Amino acid sequence: MVVILTFFARGQMAQAADGDLDPTFGSASLPTPSSVGRVMTDFDHSTDIANAVAVQADGKLVVVGTTYQNNDYTGEDFAVARYNANGTLDKTFGVGGKVQTDFPGLAAVASSLVIQPDGKIVVAGGAFPLFTFLGDFKVIRYNPDGLLDSSFGNGGILTTSFPGQGSYAFAVALQADGKIIAAGTDFVNFTNDDSSNTDFALACYKPDGTPDTTFSADGQVTTDFDGFNDDVFSILVQPDGKLVAVGSAKNPANFYDFAAARYLTNGTIDTTFAVAGKARTDFGDHNFDQARSAVLQPDGKIVAAGFAISQNGLVQNFAVARYNSNGILDTSFSTDGMTQIDFGSCCQSANKVLLQRDGKIIAVGYANTESSDSDFLLARLNPSGSLDTTFGVAGKVRTSFGDLNGGANGAAFQRGKIVAVGFQATLPIDGLSLRWHVT
Repeated sequence: MVVILTFFARGQMAQAADGDLDPTFGSASLPTPSSVGRVMTDFDHSTDIANAVAVQADGKLVVVGTTYQNNDYTGEDFAVARYNANGTLDKTFGVGGKVQTDFPGLAAVASSLVIQPDGKIVVAGGAFPLFTFLGDFKVIRYNPDGLLDSSFGNGGILTTSFPGQGSYAFAVALQADGKIIAAGTDFVNFTNDDSSNTDFALACYKPDGTPDTTFSADGQVTTDFDGFNDDVFSILVQPDGKLVAVGSAKNPANFYDFAAARYLTNGTIDTTFAVAGKARTDFGDHNFDQARSAVLQPDGKIVAAGFAISQNGLVQNFAVARYNSNGILDTSFSTDGMTQIDFGSCCQSANKVLLQRDGKIIAVGYANTESSDSDFLLARLNPSGSLDTTFGVAGKVRTSFGDLNGGANGAAFQRGKIVAVGFQATLPIDGLSLRWHVT
């Protein structure tokens, strides 16, 4: 089940505090008073997981993810839903507010989206054979009514193959000139042992979906760090047109680290950024650290959020790092440029980071315990990196939907409020399913 929640970012109603659920959102969509601030959407008695959300200029919410039935991943489709500002499904979009896009015989997951100034919706992800990620970038553009945009790619769909065994797009962004950047992973040599090698992968498209040959000869760029696994989960466009790709990189010394690379407008590495154009950050335990999301501050600083594992795998916290515009850690942020946030659960990961106008930072994610404490988690940091105690309880918010697991994968701002999207396990008569949730 798709789940949407909405919280106050800055209290706007009497007695409403930052981090409280917004009672004006979705209160009619679920049957109990405790459902206020929440929306749950089923596509077709199926497993539905929301991965990202974007807000239109009119305040409507567009949510993307994946849907499939009976644990049959070959039937997994891109799923898109649009909601009115109050959380009700927008019946003018698709069929009853929902759209599915099928890739026959392939599992398909939509990871990210961006809304163009003309209202068209660009969605990126991948489609691949069962039990692998060895497929291709898939970028789809929908018209504002939810129909595929036939002027884009092949009937609205772009397929981009990289030189390796396969690829997957985790992120998408829009340049000021209307060009589209998709970023993710090129599975150069994807194995289950230490010989595995994946690279940062970027593709640039003209507004009509054709490759932008001013961004490399074929519109594609791959970047290797140390010959091991490197993955992009977020792509940022600077005001000067340079691109910052953020994710993780592995090497024998530190295992996985936060990683970033900056590119010039022609796709070449910007060697003025960090060390020869690449930055990597270990959170101190030489363990598994991964940036899942990033945001650009007005002063050019970069905030990245994800998770850091320590104590021989016993601890996994939200992890946040801030870099100066040159790619070096900003020591004015939490004294060393890094901080961790613990909600008291196992396997905590920040999957989305947002930046308020006042410089405060919001990290959104969940504890992937697959048990009752797998909840929607939000934390707000001051610009200095300390927890903002005016938000929730001591800077943190936990939203539970009962004993079954759920969590937030994406988030966005909607007119001074925080919208978080993800999933919530439910137990209908015919068995367990996941439904996406918007809060």
